[in-house]
Amino acid sequence: MKVSAPLIRRIARQELDFDPKELATQVKHLRAQIDESVDKKQALRLKQLIERADDGMKFALKVSAEKGASSWVTATPLFDHGTVLHKGDFVDAIYMRYGWTLPDLPVRCGCQQAAFSLQHALDCKTGGYRTIQHNEVRDVFAQVFRDAGHTVETEPQLQPLSGEGFDFKSANKEDDARSDIKVTGFWREMRQAFFDVKVVSPFARSYSHLSQESLFRMAEKAKMREYRERILEVEHGDFNPLVFTTVGGMAPQCQVVVKKLAEKLAFKQNLNLSVVAGWLKVRLSFALLRTTLLCVRGTRKKKFLNIDTNIDLAVSQAH
Repeated sequence: MKVSAPLIRRIARQELDFDPKELATQVKHLRAQIDESVDKKQALRLKQLIERADDGMKFALKVSAEKGASSWVTATPLFDHGTVLHKGDFVDAIYMRYGWTLPDLPVRCGCQQAAFSLQHALDCKTGGYRTIQHNEVRDVFAQVFRDAGHTVETEPQLQPLSGEGFDFKSANKEDDARSDIKVTGFWREMRQAFFDVKVVSPFARSYSHLSQESLFRMAEKAKMREYRERILEVEHGDFNPLVFTTVGGMAPQCQVVVKKLAEKLAFKQNLNLSVVAGWLKVRLSFALLRTTLLCVRGTRKKKFLNIDTNIDLAVSQAH
């Protein structure tokens, strides 16, 4: 009603001559006022909720407010774009968002080494779900890099060393060292850019004493010490860690890469930057959410002995 008031007045007065640009300016100004008012109300409401919340809920609210962490919540459910969750996944996602204990969890993990919990599910290597999560995020990035017009290689092997020394002891010096993604011409024309993905859980006990900013800084520094010097000195390329939380938050360097990638894709496909940026965040958010849910609800069983499954031989012998 407030936004349409200037137009209604003109209709009521039967004004035939008016400047459309002036009307558009008035409407734009009214929209800005409404947005500012809504933001103030929401900020006040959030402050009231945080004041009443316990420590666990305060931390969960802060984590869920990170850039990118709410993209799956506001996305329109569409089957064609993979943004639909069934009721069980939606309930689990909401429980994880607010740090609540998930319903109907098994008592013990299939690895038989610990009691089952959300954090154990995100740490347990049985079933290979952590690798699936890492690879899913890597593959989303690789595909979007290709869509933006770049030549992309996943799991590229770095050049073997021949006596080079590095300042950091934690630098990767293995002959078969690999990064996750190599992109030609991302930052500079004809120069290779390397990226490595890392997904961390903000609810892990070992990170409980860290702020979100400190967690991101620590994860980024670990990746930088491992790869940056070798890539700069040996590959003559650029390196950026792509650090995410399991709830969808992005570290500072990752935010810069996502913004740059969105700009390139928007230019390539002649689309609005805000639309492309929102779409990219939704894709990454669902990649993290679905694989996190897989870690929690996926089947974990002991490995069985590999049996030769030569179907043709088995059928021949049976005959």
